[in-house]
Amino acid sequence: WSMSYRILYILPYMNLGGTEVHTVELIKGIRDEYDVLVAGPDGPGISLLEENDISYTSLPGLTPYNIRVYKDILSRIIRDYKPDLIHIQGRYEPVLFSKKISPSTPVILTCHGYGNAVSPFDYMFTAITGNRWGDRVITVCNYDKELLLKFGLNPEKVSLIYNGISSIDERKPLPYSISLKIGTIASLIKRKGISYLIEAMSLITKRFNDVGLFIIGEGKERISLESLVNQLNIKNHVYFLGGLPKARCYICNFDIFVLPSLFESLPVSIIEAYAEGRPVIASRVGGVPELVIDEVTGILVPPKDSQILAKAIERLIEDRDLRERLAKNGYNRYLEDFTFSAMVEKTRIVYRDVLK
Repeated sequence: WSMSYRILYILPYMNLGGTEVHTVELIKGIRDEYDVLVAGPDGPGISLLEENDISYTSLPGLTPYNIRVYKDILSRIIRDYKPDLIHIQGRYEPVLFSKKISPSTPVILTCHGYGNAVSPFDYMFTAITGNRWGDRVITVCNYDKELLLKFGLNPEKVSLIYNGISSIDERKPLPYSISLKIGTIASLIKRKGISYLIEAMSLITKRFNDVGLFIIGEGKERISLESLVNQLNIKNHVYFLGGLPKARCYICNFDIFVLPSLFESLPVSIIEAYAEGRPVIASRVGGVPELVIDEVTGILVPPKDSQILAKAIERLIEDRDLRERLAKNGYNRYLEDFTFSAMVEKTRIVYRDVLK
């Protein structure tokens, strides 16, 4: 009888975004072999942990002002839990702190990309941190991997593992009688480009009356997005549904799924749309072209261009055969490359390797 190895997961935030969904999916896959504890700030994402019976302890989000408190709490968590492996999601700073607290414990960092104006620095510091203190860096797309290598990350330390998701049985209706539903799932932050999708809607509704845009997600841009909707006078066509804990259960209502991001690594929401057999339109940014094959599994458009985006959506509104073909190919692409079991298996291999 052997005690299971213990893995401590450290999350930088606890919303209902892709990083949190990714972590929960991963834990569901590996917990038959490992004991697991998640540390992260308090937030809506805790509901995902609770409904999957995942043990959780509170660790505040890191800010420039609470570094000392953060280190103290982290060091208490590590001392009490005594992990055999620490797996950090999304931020590189905890790699250094964890190694300083427990030099003999292997540390893995999964880089989920950095979509912001200072991202070159983030990639650079991730490479430096990975080289000096990390035992392995996992990237979720080749785009991020190449960037990290460019900034000098040791190629032997990097593993590319695409995000994967499990299939779900639950489907939830949206009680709106609109004949054609366009949907997106995104945090309402600038880099998701939702304002361009709203502008596109104002063009589309000039030609098509019975269409609606459904936005699942919450964030600090919500108020300005709502006022944009009012300004464009399309209030009857745009519905803000807020942050829904099981966002994926609503994708089945959408006739078209759109992700108009300005930066992205490998968005889980597109994989979810594939898994639900929905046609996808997405911006050609970051790792998205690795996921969406233009004109085959979806349609790629340039970011920040509401006119081209509107044209792509109109094309799908008018061409049902194209919608069905993209959806079918997208679903097959999910089965080939983005399943839960593939992600879990590849991650298990990394764990065993690092724990050796």
